[in-house]
Amino acid sequence: MPLKGKTSPKYDKARQYRDAHGMGVTTSALAKLLFKDNPLLYKSSEDARMILSRIEGKRMGGSGVLVTHPEPERSVTPYHIPEPDGEDFEPYHLPLSWNRFIFASDFHVPNHRTEPIKAMLDYAIENNIKKLIVGGDLLDNTPFTRWLHEPIDPKSVPLWFDMAKNLLIEFKKIFDEVIWIEGNHDFWYKRFLMEKAPMLFNDKYFRLEERLSLNEIGVKFIDQRYLVKAGHLNIHHGHILLRGGGSYANGARMLYTKSKSNFISGHLHVESSHTEPDVDDKICTTFITGCMCTLRPEYQPFGGKACHGFADITMGKNKSFRVKNMRIFKGEIL
Repeated sequence: MPLKGKTSPKYDKARQYRDAHGMGVTTSALAKLLFKDNPLLYKSSEDARMILSRIEGKRMGGSGVLVTHPEPERSVTPYHIPEPDGEDFEPYHLPLSWNRFIFASDFHVPNHRTEPIKAMLDYAIENNIKKLIVGGDLLDNTPFTRWLHEPIDPKSVPLWFDMAKNLLIEFKKIFDEVIWIEGNHDFWYKRFLMEKAPMLFNDKYFRLEERLSLNEIGVKFIDQRYLVKAGHLNIHHGHILLRGGGSYANGARMLYTKSKSNFISGHLHVESSHTEPDVDDKICTTFITGCMCTLRPEYQPFGGKACHGFADITMGKNKSFRVKNMRIFKGEIL
């Protein structure tokens, strides 16, 4: 007998999975499967778990959700320990079909630059690479920062959103699949709503994913709290590990000291790589890619060590990988 209540694609799919798998599967386990099979419908496994919890009667709230048979109690230990309300933010594993893809980060729309973006797209077409990870900071989101900045015309903000949306649409003309990992500048918009407009925070129309029509375009959004994994390679924007930036002497070495794992990120705008072996002669390599935006931002108008660039990532056997960390100079790949 199917669970009843609120009707929407998310709720209908959740009921379908619960009915198919029965009540013996835990909510958390089913949520992970639900998210894995329907990544464009749910933002994360946590999002899927929340929907499952509501249809199972764990959360009534103000939505008036009704159930015909609430989930029975499950005992996994002889102790009466309350079931936790939360999840470990387990990584998102790229499908095996992602055997070669581009990682390009830090576009900072409207401060993006056409020359490096064109070079990256030309390279993808020439090498028949059909998958792209936008590695964070697609948007600059200056109006939502806590840092001091010159007053901005409110009319400009929707124009910048539209520019970012149109850029993603252009990407989808070239790449079959596009994933956008949330960066710190992208998160500023969400943080602004939490601080300044909490009444609107849970309204889907005020979410960046809705504003940029990601589901319609076909772009998958990964919350900043999740790592992305391609075999043994960890992928993220990098700001969670590299908080506050740091020395640009070798950003990849700094990433290694924080992660102690194979890792690629953006965030620092300076291309670098670092490799260290352990006592068993196993090597660990980290990479920082260049950016796709201005090299002379307001906070560093006289230039610095920033460079344009992206990475070409190819997956091998047994979760191995190869990274070509590309640097671009005046629109040309070096």
